[in-house]
Amino acid sequence: MYWKTFDWKSQKVGQKGEILNKTDYKCGFCKGTGLMPSKKSTRCPACLGAATVKVSSPAVICAYCNGEGRSFLNRDLTCIICKGKGVVSVSSRDIEPCPACKGRGRERGVDLPCLICKGKGVVEKKDENLALSNEQ
Repeated sequence: MYWKTFDWKSQKVGQKGEILNKTDYKCGFCKGTGLMPSKKSTRCPACLGAATVKVSSPAVICAYCNGEGRSFLNRDLTCIICKGKGVVSVSSRDIEPCPACKGRGRERGVDLPCLICKGKGVVEKKDENLALSNEQ
């Protein structure tokens, strides 16, 4: 049986590093209200007031901002990786946690995005058979 987790705080189905198959998601920056959190009369810059965002499938929750869609340095700015959506698309369904940042999206002790996974927290799995044939 396949279980999905539902995070009540962020209202997202899944966990960091888990493949998500939908294309429409609740906006991470405004939490689906369509309004900027600090200025209630201003439209959300990430979803432009629509409260939902479209991301091509497959996707993962943004590891850099933990799906919040906000910069952790200034909460009024959108995340530089997911652009406020809270979700980022990935190139393949065959992924694994980034070996450099351990799935955090940023390297240890640094607040900049990881250079290996570009802040997504996941990388495409390397084909072991291909790696073995290259070594021989």
